[in-house]
Amino acid sequence: MKYLWNYTKKYRRFYFLAVAAMCVSIGLDMMAPQIIRMLIDDVITAGRMELFGGLLLGLIGIGLGRAVFQYVKEYTFDCIGAKIGCSIRKELFDHIQTLSVEYFDSHNTGELMARVKDDVEKIWNAMGFVGMLAIECVIHTVLVIIFMARISPVLTLLPLVIMPVIAWCAIRMESQMGQIYEEISEETARLNTVAQENLAGVRTVKAFARERYELKKFHRRNEEYYRLNMKQARMMAFYQPLISALGQGFLMAVVLLGGILVIRDSMTLGELGAFLDYANNIIWPMELVGWLSNDLAAAAASNRKIQKVLKETPKVKEQSNPQVLQEVKGEIRFEHVGLTLGDREILTDINVNLQPGKTLGIMGMTGSGKTSLVSLLQRFYDADQGRILLDGADIRNLSLNQLRGSMAVVMQDIFLFSDSVSQNIRTGQKETMEEPTVSWAADKAGAHSFIHRLSLGYDTVIGERGVGLSGGQKQRISIARALAKKTPVLILDDSTSALDMETEREIQQKLKTIEGVTKIIIGHRISSVKDADEILIMENGRIAERGNHKSLMEQRGRYYDTWCVQYGEEETAWQ
Repeated sequence: MKYLWNYTKKYRRFYFLAVAAMCVSIGLDMMAPQIIRMLIDDVITAGRMELFGGLLLGLIGIGLGRAVFQYVKEYTFDCIGAKIGCSIRKELFDHIQTLSVEYFDSHNTGELMARVKDDVEKIWNAMGFVGMLAIECVIHTVLVIIFMARISPVLTLLPLVIMPVIAWCAIRMESQMGQIYEEISEETARLNTVAQENLAGVRTVKAFARERYELKKFHRRNEEYYRLNMKQARMMAFYQPLISALGQGFLMAVVLLGGILVIRDSMTLGELGAFLDYANNIIWPMELVGWLSNDLAAAAASNRKIQKVLKETPKVKEQSNPQVLQEVKGEIRFEHVGLTLGDREILTDINVNLQPGKTLGIMGMTGSGKTSLVSLLQRFYDADQGRILLDGADIRNLSLNQLRGSMAVVMQDIFLFSDSVSQNIRTGQKETMEEPTVSWAADKAGAHSFIHRLSLGYDTVIGERGVGLSGGQKQRISIARALAKKTPVLILDDSTSALDMETEREIQQKLKTIEGVTKIIIGHRISSVKDADEILIMENGRIAERGNHKSLMEQRGRYYDTWCVQYGEEETAWQ
């Protein structure tokens, strides 16, 4: 809880104000039974009617005072809870952004969403409204016991006997509820994941007629979530009525024993009335103990889960004083680079020397390591062996901002934001990119013509992940987004797979006109890479063949075989 204690210290002045207002409000609560005692003993019993007006005004004043100080207390606690919740959510989200890609390979979106939303909200409540009630219960109970003891030490023994029993019930409930809340939190993450995956892939689900299967999968998770919540409800249903029954039994005992003391003249009727009022005032803290214990246990469980995420450290780290290149020209070198993830060897002894402004083509079977090369270049992962140089500098010594800022990438898995076409193209430089740059990039990507045919042109808002556009249109917007960034290194990872041959050829011709840019083109079609200065053929994480189009065709190896499969032509066709 040290983490939350730091936030408590940060807002200690506000907490002091809120607790001070709470104490004044509770103090006014303690005064009300004393006025009731005087009304019964002095006004009703003794007939001193001259006191009635003053005592009535006193009750009214207490009511108004309580309203003011209760408002200050609740508003301040709510503000503190909101500020702390907002700060934790920001800190958590900021930390998640720093984590390496490897972390997201093993943690799903639903789990992280549960941490950012549900778990933060539980801590928000604990540091605000629920925490306020917990503090108020303690102060209120202590003061009530003191005032009870001043009226009748004998009757005060009753709450002192009942309260430990209620405390025992609350502790028992909290210990059992803590484990249940852990399970509910985990199941919430799994339920979110199933729902998120289904909604994000709804078109795939419908295309494969998997609605019934997906419903069953969701219902299984939903039933488990229901079972855990029912387990929680049964536990609450057992303990809460027990706590309430103990409170009501306490009131009956006060009436019976207090009545005997009044009959024996050991206390006045007014004192019994005041004591009963105090007894009523101590009932609600007793009844809230179980509920508060549940919420505080839930907040503690959520805090542990958030701490688990915050303790994660990025595998890819930036140097404390990173090297800064005055100008990135785009020279790229891989020197005996190897990569292993888990127990699987991804890349082995990769050597590449790509000069500025030149083009490197990469081909190979699925899983041969093509995309892994690009991931290493951007430092999504760090190489286990060898090193990668950008303009002669080891990329591990450069700042991630300069390294990734000097590259524009068209990912294999295209992601477009639910925003206008123009804003999607501006992604790399939203604040500074001019409109002519947007149009230029769209034209180079072969997207300008179809964008103009959209209902609002560049201002047309496209759906989530580009819904409403064809695969080829999404690819062209993605290429335009990369070109608009105008970086010295351009990476195209299978970026024209959804385009027809004619459109692909048109885009390739336009890309050739962009000078001074180092290009890395990953593709399955020979047409995508045949004009590259050097072509790598990857196989099982190694470079199986390398050379330009002509030399590779002359080798009559894998590249030549691919040519024959794709074009069905003999060697004379390319000469």
